[in-house]
This record gives sequence, structure tokens and C-alpha cells, in this order.
Amino acid sequence: MAAEEIHCRIPAVADAEVIARLHVASWREAYDGIVPSSILDTVDMEDRIARWRGYLAGEGVTFLAEAGGEAVGFIRAGKLLEPLVDGADGHIFALYILRSHHRRGIGRRLLGLAAGDWLRRGGLALSVGVLTENAPALAFYRGVGASFAKADTYRWDGHELPESIYVFNNLQELAWPA
Repeated sequence: MAAEEIHCRIPAVADAEVIARLHVASWREAYDGIVPSSILDTVDMEDRIARWRGYLAGEGVTFLAEAGGEAVGFIRAGKLLEPLVDGADGHIFALYILRSHHRRGIGRRLLGLAAGDWLRRGGLALSVGVLTENAPALAFYRGVGASFAKADTYRWDGHELPESIYVFNNLQELAWPA
């Protein structure tokens, strides 16, 4: 059986609902047992869709990965008002792939597209925050060359969750053409 072809594109504002639903589904898969179910089970989808409309109309870049015409992953990156780490002038706000599509190179490809975009904008390095208990995500980021920068805390709906901040200083090695 042939491998399923993955297409990546920059989504339009009209894709906000698709990405919002993918985002929430990915959260529920990735954070089960890490983030309180009271948060994951009560996401306000209309609020999430509105946020994504704003993200897609605003600054930064989003790439959407599709397989068989279905959205399976995305990355959103851009500039933080205040960098989390000295030298990291950009940030990966979100990188999520549905579990059914893990280990197919989609995360690496999306990261490469975001790295290439950031370099074209004149950027030097990207930071990313990862919930410390999310072992698969930590392994992925380390595996593609991210360096641990510092421990932090992520505040999500009144809960404080341990977070690890990583930095990609190897954007030239990661970058894919858009």
C-alpha cells in the first residue's frame, strides 16, 4: 500500500473552524492525563474558532498539513512581544499532529516550513514551550535539534503546569522551502 501523501499549505481565514477543531482534538489526545479533564472537556469551540480567525488574519504564519483532504496537523509561529529566551526572536505557538498521523514526518515538515519562513523574515531562532509531562513532544523537539533553555510554568484556565522552554538555533538545518 502506498504511503498517504501529505500536503502543507498556508490556510485562509475560512479554515479557522477546521483548525480550531483539529487543535482541540489534538489537545485532547496529547494532554490526556497531563491537563485536567475539566479544561479539556469544556473548551468553548466558538471562542476557539474566533481565536483562530484572529490568528489567521493577523501576524505570524500558520501551515496546515492535510492527508486525503483532511486536516491532520498544523504549526503556528511568529514573534512574541517579549521573548522567552535571550536570542530567540521568534516563537512556535502551537505544533500539533493527530496521533493517527504521528511518526510520518509531518511534524518535521511543518517545523521546517516555519523555520524557513522565519529565516526569510530575517529571524534567527525560534523558542517553543512544551508541557514538561508531554514526553513524546519533548523527545520530538530534542530529536530535531532543539536545546533546553529553561524551566517555566504555563498557566491554563487557573492551573499552573510545568513547562520546558526549548530553542531552535539550527533554523538553517531545519528549513524547508515554502
